[in-house]
Amino acid sequence: MNIRLEETAVPFQPGVSLLSSAVDIFITTNGIPVAWENSDHLVIYYDGKKALIKGQIPSHFFRGLGLLKEHLETSGKDSSLTITEQPVFSRLGASFDLSRNAVMTSDALTRMFCRLALMGYQEVYLYTEDTYDLPDYPFFGYMRGKYSPEEIRFLDEKACSLGLELIPCIQTLGHLERFLHWESSTALRDTPDVLLVDEDACYKLIESMIAQCRSCYRTNRIHVGMDEAMHLGLGAYLKKHGYQEPFSLMQRHVRRVMEIAIKYNFRPMMWSDMYFRCASRTNDYYEENLVIPSSVIDSAPEEMELVYWDYYHAEQSFYDHYIRLHQQFHAPLCFAGGMWTWLGPAPDYDVFLRNAKPALLSCMQNHITHVILTTWGDDGGETSPQAMLLGFQYYAEFCYRQTFDKQHVCSRLLSCTGADGNALSLLSSFYKTDLLSPESDLPNGAKFLLYQDPLLGIFDLDIEGMGFATQYANLEQCFSDYSKRNDAWQNLYLFYALLAKVLKNKSELGISLFHAYNEKDFDRLNELAVQAEESSADCRALLEQWRILWEMECRPFGFEILEIRLAGVCSRLETTSRRIRAFCMGKISEIEELSIQRLPLLRKKDTDQLHGIYFWKDIVSAAKP
Repeated sequence: MNIRLEETAVPFQPGVSLLSSAVDIFITTNGIPVAWENSDHLVIYYDGKKALIKGQIPSHFFRGLGLLKEHLETSGKDSSLTITEQPVFSRLGASFDLSRNAVMTSDALTRMFCRLALMGYQEVYLYTEDTYDLPDYPFFGYMRGKYSPEEIRFLDEKACSLGLELIPCIQTLGHLERFLHWESSTALRDTPDVLLVDEDACYKLIESMIAQCRSCYRTNRIHVGMDEAMHLGLGAYLKKHGYQEPFSLMQRHVRRVMEIAIKYNFRPMMWSDMYFRCASRTNDYYEENLVIPSSVIDSAPEEMELVYWDYYHAEQSFYDHYIRLHQQFHAPLCFAGGMWTWLGPAPDYDVFLRNAKPALLSCMQNHITHVILTTWGDDGGETSPQAMLLGFQYYAEFCYRQTFDKQHVCSRLLSCTGADGNALSLLSSFYKTDLLSPESDLPNGAKFLLYQDPLLGIFDLDIEGMGFATQYANLEQCFSDYSKRNDAWQNLYLFYALLAKVLKNKSELGISLFHAYNEKDFDRLNELAVQAEESSADCRALLEQWRILWEMECRPFGFEILEIRLAGVCSRLETTSRRIRAFCMGKISEIEELSIQRLPLLRKKDTDQLHGIYFWKDIVSAAKP
């Protein structure tokens, strides 16, 4: 799309110029004239010759530009357009996990900013536990792909030009295991991932964090984390000071961190779960009959915005209840949903939508005006950022149109990003089959079937008869067809085609080996030996495609973990083939691993309901990794 910015829209020129790197929007002298006007509502007018975008804030201009682009692509240049939108959330944010190995490059983040701007986002959170530079702490982010101050300032400038507020999302209590595991951090460590509160050295570190953020970001907001510090005060603190009530430690710590943030002209926000856990008899965040004591409510500073994060519930009544519990506090309230990117190599959009719809409806009806969509990568950042775009579009369309209509969302996604929403929707099928009970607890077959050992077959009895091999054969064909389009998403589609191909041959290999071995079916065993060899070769092709995808989006640091995991899969498949052939040729008298009776691990007794298993270390072996 070629446009010419009128005088009122010229301030947006730097951002519009960036869009050509991600979508086909160009500023040309003979393009469609586009003007800007301040208004209480987001309005887009187009009369077939010129366009007017009206709104309150810069993000409305870029959302309007995306809507104009979609109209021209679907209805043609001569067709007029009038759209009025009233967003139900005044602040809509996207959060990226840049701390679980997948640290996105500056170019990849800039492309993402462009796409989010056209969707209408106002905020982007960079979740950086230790992946930003602290000059006085050389092991902070060491070998982790951390951002330099210059890189963050560059990103801040690009985001600002697109109407996006770039906000640091750091950790000032827990979730600092990668920094705290270094020997030089001993004096700062309470437990393996929690800072030693009440120590001057701890607050010197935190002040260094916040001062560095102040020097890099123009925003006056900062997210200081402080979630899931479950063992606060029970490690080195306990040995040094004796037992103290963890909540009293938390109160003091929150106050001190808040004071540091305010000192540097930040308005801080934090995850809310620790306030709820202290009121729970089971240290749970989501206790349905929870009563929060007034002492806990009064302890939360009014200056610290609370972020209620909830990715798990499918009933609006739960969100209604928990929002009202949060509203008892005197602090501002934000809601954070999750895109279900932490299951393995693909997001689960089925679960995402099941939980997002009631959550956002509850936020709207309970007058929550600040909403964030998070994208966590807990076990190595296995999900490609490119695969996350559909979830961001769903949140945007609910904000501006109050709709979850798939056809509408996919049309908007295509215009804002060029991605195919139907292809991305299909990614949920990597995790479960239609033969599984709907009550199954988030099984993530693509992960545990990719990494489980074919000879040990730890999860074989759980998935027997569930149709995974057939499912992956169908997915291979689907994504192979998508990859032949030769568009900007070809590498993403090819990755999923190869993942499906590996899983087609590997997912039921173990249980087939177990039965053939115990039935002494040597012809079948020889066939399976060939299948294991072919699967190993396919796995190597998958590794190389994963490398291509990773290098398009992320820094090299962290990919070594995925390479080690997949190289291990390849090697074990080759070992499997070698041991089967040795047995069939009489070189060995037995294969001990296949002699052991399989036990159900993930399936509930006497049902076809499965649980998921989410960490590589719990999948790869019964031995200690």
